[in-house]
Amino acid sequence: MFSLREFIKKGLLDAIGKMADYQVILNATGWYEKGVLTLEDLAEINAKIDEKNTPLTPEEDEEETVEEEENIVE
Repeated sequence: MFSLREFIKKGLLDAIGKMADYQVILNATGWYEKGVLTLEDLAEINAKIDEKNTPLTPEEDEEETVEEEENIVE
């Protein structure tokens, strides 16, 4: 069965990194005010935005570089 809530949430989550953060936030807030999204949905969207904006630590950056080099060799 089609769920408008899941449809909107998926679209907003997919927009993270493709649209400006403030646009995703304002859109999510609008859907919350209409009663489509819940506070939990907003928290999930916010967490994904925070994750995207969290810089990698030098260790994480080094691990990704090693993994990328291994993939190139294969």
